[in-house]
Amino acid sequence: MKIRNELLLVFAMIIWSASWTSGKLIANTTDPKITLFWRYLVSAAALAPLVPLTGARFAITLQQGLWAGLGAVIITVYTTLFFIGLKTGFAGAAGVLVTSMNPIFTYFLTRVLFRHTLRPRDALGLGLGVIGGAVLIEIWHLSVEQLLLSGNLLFLVASLVYALVTLTTNAATRSTSIVVYSFYVNLFGALIVAPLIGTGFTATPAIADTNYWVNIIYLGVISNSFATTVYFYAVKQLGSARASSYIFIVPATALLIAALYLHEPVKTTTLIGGLIALLAVTILRRD
Repeated sequence: MKIRNELLLVFAMIIWSASWTSGKLIANTTDPKITLFWRYLVSAAALAPLVPLTGARFAITLQQGLWAGLGAVIITVYTTLFFIGLKTGFAGAAGVLVTSMNPIFTYFLTRVLFRHTLRPRDALGLGLGVIGGAVLIEIWHLSVEQLLLSGNLLFLVASLVYALVTLTTNAATRSTSIVVYSFYVNLFGALIVAPLIGTGFTATPAIADTNYWVNIIYLGVISNSFATTVYFYAVKQLGSARASSYIFIVPATALLIAALYLHEPVKTTTLIGGLIALLAVTILRRD
């Protein structure tokens, strides 16, 4: 059972790797809020049939609804940063930065929130994580404008936000089905974004824009519904810290896919920073 869960998680991470390239392909097509709305709606529609098929029910308690609402708010902030950053940033570099720093932020927040004492090894790992993150965002470019233009600062914040997604999911799914939780997170996400769009829905790309809608289906059904649900399931089965460590499968494959499909350059700082962050997580994950 454990091996099967881990294999599913590996498969989900590879799917996530391609989501950076997929998102980049449509990042400049329209208002990010419109893309968010359709991604959430498509995801909720894809998850809806799975609720009865898994023996779950749509009925939820007020507490479960509040957890799903909180999850929707946090993941909406993350996804907004994702699309805005991809307008100017490289998809491959984003995949490395976010997924390299996410396990470090998750580990740190877990220690802080549960008031665990930091051991010397923890301090070393977190220190290396900070160094790796600094290299990834090229901190020596002291201009905030340059950091924002590259998208790297947004991606760094996004990785911190997704650490909150991981912790929230771990807490919420103790009393809620993974599929039901994912369904409501996406449904609530669409409901949160819709009022912010208002009359702006007229900017939705035409059905004939196959590039946009094929990528929406990929991001909504394959990446968000399938891969994210598998990740949520792994969080529940393996714990937030262990599950988040598997995100390290994403950096190399995200770089490879972006380089092959988008012909993006692979920067030396991206490789060095990613390796330092990987070493940090390896140290933090050792028992």
